[in-house]
Amino acid sequence: MKRRAFIASTVITALGVSSLNVAFAQGSGSMAQIRESGKLRIGVAGAEPWFFKDPISEKWTGVGISMGERLAADLGVELVLVETTWQNAIAALQANQIDIMFVLDPTEERKRAIDFPDAPLFYYAMGALVGPDVTAATWEDLDTPDMRIGVTLGTSLDKNMTAMMKSASISRFSTNDEAVAAFAAGRVDAVVQFHPALVVQYARLKMGKVLLPTPVTAVATSAGIRKEDDTEFKDWLNTTFLSLYADGVPREIFTNYLGTKNISPDGIPGLMKEDW
Repeated sequence: MKRRAFIASTVITALGVSSLNVAFAQGSGSMAQIRESGKLRIGVAGAEPWFFKDPISEKWTGVGISMGERLAADLGVELVLVETTWQNAIAALQANQIDIMFVLDPTEERKRAIDFPDAPLFYYAMGALVGPDVTAATWEDLDTPDMRIGVTLGTSLDKNMTAMMKSASISRFSTNDEAVAAFAAGRVDAVVQFHPALVVQYARLKMGKVLLPTPVTAVATSAGIRKEDDTEFKDWLNTTFLSLYADGVPREIFTNYLGTKNISPDGIPGLMKEDW
């Protein structure tokens, strides 16, 4: 997978993103391809609670897996998991290695390379896992010369922290788990992730505390798909995401996942901003 992603990235660099998108747009749309193949391919990249691979059984679980299972069932096709990384997910979509990548925020930069459904998948807020003695109430309180902040490379959080932090130093890690491991080892003083991920990380680590520094902003996340002229897949996802959200499915999926980790959902902000 890594080798294929590298090749895809090289092609994109050489030919240009726009020309590659045109090539895909001229072919059959994603929905037609999914029907013909009988498979829905979703990208999976380690980051709880979205995607988690058990190191013993090598089975993937998580909110993104449950979403993929629901979509595949609705389409009457097989769900196929394709391992990638957050950094390579866009290249994997462009190279037609996956059909959809859940929990990608629709930033303007990403919109130039891939497409997104208009309807949000669910919402979360940016938070920080810090040491027990940290009393920061705002993001400005964390922006000090002696503060070392860990983020996951290539995520919207990486972009946000780079823009927000003028004095604090920022360390970038390949996965959420690597960032938390650095916090546990004392190599960073704080880890910034979205609050659902921090809840799971804290419950597992039993170290520090989770803050939601102000201003607390509800961030709408979505799912990345290929740019193409045929909008059938995007239109179907719009309708499906709206229906799932209205029916409280994000809340249900997140609560169920917390249960598998023996974490009580009581008092924990979920994935629906109306519950906050």
